[in-house]
Amino acid sequence: MPTIDFAEVRARIPIQQVLQLVQFQPVRRSGAELRGPCPIHGARSARSRCFAANLHKNVFRCFHCGRGGNALDLYAAVRHINVYHAALELCQRLGIELPQKRAGE
Repeated sequence: MPTIDFAEVRARIPIQQVLQLVQFQPVRRSGAELRGPCPIHGARSARSRCFAANLHKNVFRCFHCGRGGNALDLYAAVRHINVYHAALELCQRLGIELPQKRAGE
């Protein structure tokens, strides 16, 4: 198994790309912030605004289930996989070379 440079994966993958992959449909946009139903826990209403993603800060937060983090965390949570496998899958799906740490790092 390769040793992944997670900081570099997070830097290379914008949350907007992950939102597209998980088919997030915002119901409101205010500047760089998108609001809508949570793609992690689902929502009873398609008009729900409990989920917020900031495209400039590259972070998300759900005010219902309490989950939050970066693009890699979001993808892992939606897919129900750990961040290691999420990094492998995201890089493959987005055509990004997997950033790896050099020996001794």
